[in-house]
Amino acid sequence: MTLFKQLLINSEGRDFVVGDLHGNLTRLEKALEYHHFKPDRDRVISVGDLIDRGSESLNTLRLLSEPWFFSVAGNHERLLSLHRNALTRRQLDPMARARLQESGAQWLLDAYDGLNEDKWADFITEIMNLISQLPLMIQIGNGPDAVGVVHAELPDWDWSRNVARLERIKKVRFWDQTRDEPTIESILWGRGQFQSLLRGDHNDRMVEGIAWVIYGHNTLHTPRRAGNRLWIDTGVHEKQPDRGLSLVEVGPVLSVTTHFRDLRIRTERFSAPAPVRFHSV
Repeated sequence: MTLFKQLLINSEGRDFVVGDLHGNLTRLEKALEYHHFKPDRDRVISVGDLIDRGSESLNTLRLLSEPWFFSVAGNHERLLSLHRNALTRRQLDPMARARLQESGAQWLLDAYDGLNEDKWADFITEIMNLISQLPLMIQIGNGPDAVGVVHAELPDWDWSRNVARLERIKKVRFWDQTRDEPTIESILWGRGQFQSLLRGDHNDRMVEGIAWVIYGHNTLHTPRRAGNRLWIDTGVHEKQPDRGLSLVEVGPVLSVTTHFRDLRIRTERFSAPAPVRFHSV
């Protein structure tokens, strides 16, 4: 299995792409209730960062066991996997522990400190098994209306060339590594294209071979579009009233709804950009 996942068109229901969850399962459940989500026909696809900073990190990660829930990996999932060996053996050094704490993984460190050996072994095994399922890119549908989901940014401006990069890397090998793969590192950690967007550069630049690419990772007050790229992390884990959780209902027109902490709900619609050369898988 590779780090690219193809989802067929959901002919029976709706697809929602959701921003970084960061252990806020209850906020997701409330948003899905608002949208009358039907788990027997609808699907949720996450942009990654299911864990850390929120108190429901483990149960949010466990959504990966649900048949209607899919996610790409985020840098927070990757950070845990980079410390897989030390966590499994309970041999975190002070620097690694500080990095995990800084990333918001106190939920994990509390278990690391508090559980007995058997319970910790079960706990960390479950977490690593769930994380190692994750692809780095998801494509929803096929043809000119296909939608891509990635956590941070793409190293190449052509969708199919990014897919080719991932198809050369076996998923098991990637998740067992204790260092990042340089050719695809930006998919999880990159911020360069987003910083360029904030400076006003390349605001109309398109990723070829896909109708839309939806990202998380970089926190905004409201979702932001540039060409056929859309960033939807609106800071669900933050306490400010103007932060919230954004969901994209996928269709010919993307319907993007942000559920703010102060209970406001705002919906924006984004029409598809000019037709692009598309990638068939």
